[in-house]
Amino acid sequence: MNKLFGFCTIVLLAALGAGPAPAQTSNADSATMQALLAEVRQLRRTIDTKISLGPRMQILLQRAQFQEQKVLRIQQQLDEVRKQIGDQTARQAAANDRLAKIEQDISAESDAARRTQLEEMRTGLKMVVGNGPDQTIRARESELNNSLETEQALLNEYNEKLDALERQLEAPAGAEPH
Repeated sequence: MNKLFGFCTIVLLAALGAGPAPAQTSNADSATMQALLAEVRQLRRTIDTKISLGPRMQILLQRAQFQEQKVLRIQQQLDEVRKQIGDQTARQAAANDRLAKIEQDISAESDAARRTQLEEMRTGLKMVVGNGPDQTIRARESELNNSLETEQALLNEYNEKLDALERQLEAPAGAEPH
């Protein structure tokens, strides 16, 4: 880019330093000079535009990276809550299996003391079976899921803006940025 800028500077200085054209200069030379000046001006506008996009892109990139870290933290929290729900669900399923076994043992038990002990175990297991995964954990899962969707949408927005800036940087010299 420095070579291009240097070339543009030399061409511009040559054009400006030429001063008034002598009487022998033809219209063709004047038209060529005007075309060169127009091209130098266009190059200057293009360079200015591309240079101005750099800081904007850097700021947006940093915001997108911060947002990505935020999304990852929320995703990790959500994964942990879902693991807790899975653990509670597995414990409940094991309690259901144990309750079914105790029900069989109660109906087959002839010893009254053992039968009373099994019935007490059944009562305790019914309380465990009746409770599903903790509702506060379910509420936390829902809250984290909503946060994740919101933050992911914001990250997608940043990425779309970065894509738009990238397209502006890649635009041909004569194209106007959007």
